[in-house]
Amino acid sequence: MMIPFEEALKLVLDHSGEPEAAEVSIDGAVGHVLASDVHSDIDMPPFNRSAMDGFAISGDDLRHELLEEVTAGDVREIRIKPGVACPIMTGAILPEGADRIVIVEESVVENSILHLEGVPPEGANICWKGEDIKEGQLVLEHGTRLSQQHIGIAAMAGRGVLPVFRKPRVAVVTTGTEIIPPTWIPSPGQVRNANLPLITSQLSMSGFPVAVSVHSADDPDSLRASFGQYLSCSDILIVAGGVSKGTKDFVPSVLESLGVKLHFRMVAQKPGKPLTFGSSTTGNPVFGLPGNPVSVMVSIEEYVLPLLRKRSGFKGYHKRTYHGEITSDYRKKPGRLHFLRVIAYREGNVWRLHHPDSSGSGDLMSTVNVNALAIVDSEQLNIQAGQTLPFHFFSSTAGELSFS
Repeated sequence: MMIPFEEALKLVLDHSGEPEAAEVSIDGAVGHVLASDVHSDIDMPPFNRSAMDGFAISGDDLRHELLEEVTAGDVREIRIKPGVACPIMTGAILPEGADRIVIVEESVVENSILHLEGVPPEGANICWKGEDIKEGQLVLEHGTRLSQQHIGIAAMAGRGVLPVFRKPRVAVVTTGTEIIPPTWIPSPGQVRNANLPLITSQLSMSGFPVAVSVHSADDPDSLRASFGQYLSCSDILIVAGGVSKGTKDFVPSVLESLGVKLHFRMVAQKPGKPLTFGSSTTGNPVFGLPGNPVSVMVSIEEYVLPLLRKRSGFKGYHKRTYHGEITSDYRKKPGRLHFLRVIAYREGNVWRLHHPDSSGSGDLMSTVNVNALAIVDSEQLNIQAGQTLPFHFFSSTAGELSFS
């Protein structure tokens, strides 16, 4: 029995599994989601320091005798008074008694005497202790997706490791006796394996590298061996091909023989009608994707990535919905939701959606410049040019802006 897209997605997310926390080095934490708050262990800056190369002075005199220069990292105790200046580098400790920094460009030195035409206001060009961050201050909040800026802040806060939600270990199995490696020349009846590099690339571009992968022939024993091995060593298993109703489509029955509980086997959508989803004996998600490359790509975008993000602790894991005007007519039969491959582009304040010609769910060439999927509801029939449709950007196009 076919189920609606919304019901299928809810089942997928309801069976995603719980995020698992782990500690990782800050060198490997970027792209992960923070599992607990981070507070600073010190004030930042930890001392009063110069924000510019120049001269530390006290008061508003225009003539100053010069002392030795203070460089970054210099810890000598230096004190100045009105009429005395100290050359200073950016980041150096502010000498005691100094209340402002005169930048080099606004000063003249002759015979070890600093001459000024004007004096900057008190506090000018000084970074005061704790000005940026106070000791104990919350600097990174639980649930934050860690960017390079966050990693730098974590280092400033004294962290060498960070508590994050672990990214699931993903295993991929492509199937088909007729499928050969990409570098082989096909004999009659053979097809190169586009699905494995497609899946690996699509997941990697969204921050989820594939841990292990293999190709299997279309026979129950080969499938059972591959599935059994990968179910035991992964958190999520993705199988591409062999899920329809053909005489060689053994994937669902083999998964069930290994204890996988199938939650659904068909979705009222195009492409991707035979999409299959279940849970292993340990509760880990198992996807059976249709074998056509476009169906694979759509299924990864609309189901697999939301699940992976939820399992990885992301606050936003639903696809963000935008709206745009389709630029051509489109006709469909009732009963199934359609995902249209479109090129979304901005024209003034309006998103336009161009739907390239396509020969079906195996036509990967039609997706070369596609950056989004427009959604035509199951009961919509005739779509006219200029009509507004909801659409989802690909994660590889819009990154975090493609989720909410």
